[in-house]
Amino acid sequence: MKIGIDIGGSHIGIGLVNEQGKIVQKQETDLKQKDASHLQKFIEEYITKQIASMMGQATIEILGVASPGVPKDGSITTMVNLGIPQLDITKIIQKQYTGKIQIRNDAKCAALAEKTYGSLKPYQDAVFLCLGTGIGSSVFIEGKQLEPIRNPGFEIGHMIIKKDGKLCNCGKKGCFETYCSIKRLKDNLIKAMNLSKEISAQELLSILKQRSQEEKVQAILEQYIQNLVVGFSNIIDIFEPQVICLGGSFVHFEEILYHNLQKTYKQRKYMLNKQNLPELKLALLGNDAGIIGATI
Repeated sequence: MKIGIDIGGSHIGIGLVNEQGKIVQKQETDLKQKDASHLQKFIEEYITKQIASMMGQATIEILGVASPGVPKDGSITTMVNLGIPQLDITKIIQKQYTGKIQIRNDAKCAALAEKTYGSLKPYQDAVFLCLGTGIGSSVFIEGKQLEPIRNPGFEIGHMIIKKDGKLCNCGKKGCFETYCSIKRLKDNLIKAMNLSKEISAQELLSILKQRSQEEKVQAILEQYIQNLVVGFSNIIDIFEPQVICLGGSFVHFEEILYHNLQKTYKQRKYMLNKQNLPELKLALLGNDAGIIGATI
């Protein structure tokens, strides 16, 4: 058995994963309401507790971590959406587990899971976008996940789509994720519909389905889709993928966004005159992709 840990921008998921890539047990906790000054301590204590519990149930051959930021030398740095400058994740894990540990960027892990078990399995050239608190990404060429030498790279979420645009947590302005993360979409919708900032994602989706025809709501959704397609245009011109796969929290908005996104995308707005556009696919594994991919 394996343990996969997915540290997201708003939650932590820890799962016991079998040899077929199936999660047989999972524990999750929300990070959104945690005091930022104590967030790192909470993460350390939660991970340590859950590892101990799962090790008591099975022999663990590998423990994998999927995390935002840059994994290097057993630590994770630049976790900008969590506000944590450095997390010494290996030291935390070794309090309970001294076997093989592997650490990867969370979007890269989710992409590996989709390539091995999900939507990307039939494709050789693919781009995976994890739309959630930010936008993580991964690129496959000839079936291999591209991995630069210096850093994990392929920070598609931080390509500029609007010069001198909105300030991003990374310090730049106009990043793709400042316009197209699901967090940004939810913030805009909450403001437009005058809802509580504490509303759950499930409640927001329920209200959105009832109010999606309101002019101000439609304007936000349409602008979001237009910005997404601008990002797709850049991705296509650089990587020429067979498919772009959309994962993360985006999959929960399928009913609201996906049909209109496909329609706008096929109009080829912002696109070069290419014979065939890449397919658009939704991720199949949902929020489990990070946990599963961490163990591959």
